[in-house]
Amino acid sequence: MATINPRGASNWMFGKKGFQSALNQCQQVGLLLCWNQNEWKNKPVKTFLESRYRLSLPSRTLVAYKKRLKVRLDMFFDDQDSLVNWDDFTSFDKFGIPQSQLKQLFEMWISIRRICLEVGVEPVIPSYRELKWWSYMNEYYSDSISIQSDRQIIGDQYYVRDIFSKINNRAIYKEDIDLWLMYKPWISKSNMDMYVSKIVDGTVIPVDLNTYGWGIEISDESENTSTYPVGYGLSVLNWLLSTSPEPYLLPSQIIDRYSIYATH
Repeated sequence: MATINPRGASNWMFGKKGFQSALNQCQQVGLLLCWNQNEWKNKPVKTFLESRYRLSLPSRTLVAYKKRLKVRLDMFFDDQDSLVNWDDFTSFDKFGIPQSQLKQLFEMWISIRRICLEVGVEPVIPSYRELKWWSYMNEYYSDSISIQSDRQIIGDQYYVRDIFSKINNRAIYKEDIDLWLMYKPWISKSNMDMYVSKIVDGTVIPVDLNTYGWGIEISDESENTSTYPVGYGLSVLNWLLSTSPEPYLLPSQIIDRYSIYATH
């Protein structure tokens, strides 16, 4: 359970004393976005936490999060953090999102929306900043990462760190993701062995997707999506990805190997 320092100290900066968050960084950003698009009402946020992460926070703790997150929204968010309007093509140009990416980005959003509706939850509308990172993944990693949902989830990793770099007024930390994408340990056993050996000898910082959390939305494009039983929703997928015995695989590979419908 989250605890609150009586002086209201912030724990957004890593290693600082005071407020100890029960939520990882991805969950906190998702919470902020959910509140922002629901006029700061608590009920949708409670549903968001329960459906995505199987978390239930006391009302007092939720109020503390709201106060803290709203301040940060007012202080650090700019036009790039506004929710996407798919009809407004000029804004995509304004925020550096390539026109050539729009169809693919829209398909990614539709996939997320469909999955959320199928498991009975409301999707979180992406911001232009989030689409920028989806575009980044599509542009540079489509050849080595063929499944859209993998690129979306990894793009969200960059996005969450981008947000936290703004809040903490420091350079974005992404070296671990960059190295993971460079060595591509999901491609083959030899790639995995090379990547792990580099971690062991200290050459490479292992990708840390557990501390930062997985995607704000988990979009599962496996063939068995429609046959998942009741209760096998986004919260279970988040748990599955964050506790994988093989943490350096792509999300789709983890789902394929370790879900209740694993084929291997």
